Amino acid sequence: MRKALMLASAGLIVLAGCSPANDKTEDYSSEAATAAEAAAEAPADAATETARNTTALAPVAPRPAPLAPVAQIAYAYSYALSLPRDRGAEMMSRHELACVSAGPGYCQVIAAQADWTAREPGGRLELRGQPEWINRFRSGLALDAQNAGGRLDEAVTNGEDVTRDIDAAATGARTTASLSERIRQLQARTGGTMAQRLEIERDLAELQQQYDAQQIELRALNDRVQSARLTLDYRQGGVMAADSPTRPVVRALGDAFGLSMGMLAFLITAGSVLLPIVVIGGAVWWAVRRRKPASA
Repeated sequence: MRKALMLASAGLIVLAGCSPANDKTEDYSSEAATAAEAAAEAPADAATETARNTTALAPVAPRPAPLAPVAQIAYAYSYALSLPRDRGAEMMSRHELACVSAGPGYCQVIAAQADWTAREPGGRLELRGQPEWINRFRSGLALDAQNAGGRLDEAVTNGEDVTRDIDAAATGARTTASLSERIRQLQARTGGTMAQRLEIERDLAELQQQYDAQQIELRALNDRVQSARLTLDYRQGGVMAADSPTRPVVRALGDAFGLSMGMLAFLITAGSVLLPIVVIGGAVWWAVRRRKPASA
C-alpha cells in the first residue's frame, strides 16, 4: 500500500514537471507560427506596396486624339490622253462602252463629243459614277494610253467641300417644316375671317414650295458627294510624236497640209459661187453678140 502511494506521488511529480514544459512548447510553437505568418505576409505586402509605387510612378499613356470631322467633298477628276491619230477614236469608244456596260448604278455618260477629221483631231468624254468604280477606272488610264502607243499627259483632282451647303440646306428645310406645322396649328383653331384663312393658305403654299426646293437642293448636294465626275480629253500625239526630234517637222508638214486643204476648200467655194455668174454672163454676152448682126 505504501509502495503504491509512493508510485502515485512520483507520477504526479513527473506530470507536474512535464506540464510547464508542454505549455512553454505550445507557446513557442504559437509564437513561431505567428512569426512565420508575418514573414509570409511581409513579402506580399512589400510586393503590393512596390507595385503600387511603380504604378504611381509609371507614365500615363496619352489618350488618342479625337478624329477630325469628316467633310462632305464632291470630287471631280480631269485626265488628258495623248494618243496616235488612228487610236484616239478606238480608245474613246472603248472607255464609253466600259461605262455603259457597268450600268447606271456605277457609271453614266454625261457628254461625249469628238472630231477626228479636224485639223487638230480630238474628243472629250464626261462620266459620272460611283466613286469606287471611277477610282478603279481611272487607275488604268495610264496603262491604256501606254498600250495604245500614247501617254497620259495630265491628271487633275479637284475636291469641293459642300459640308456647309448641305448643313444650310438641311437646317433651312427643318426650319421651313417647323414653321409650316405651327401655321397649320394656328389654322386648326376656330375663328378668323375668310380673308385671314386664305392668307394662311397662301403662306402655307409658299412654305411648301420653299421646302420642296430645299429638299431638291439637299438631294443634289448629297448626289454630288456620293458620286464622282471624270472628264477625259483625247488628243492626237503619242509617245513618239511627242518626244521625237522630228516633231517640229511633222507639225510643219501637218500645218502645210492643213493650209493646202484650206486653200483648196476656198477655191472650191469661190468656184461654186462664181461658176453660175460666169455661165449666166456668158449666155447674156452670146445673146447680145448674136442680135447685133441681125439688127444691122
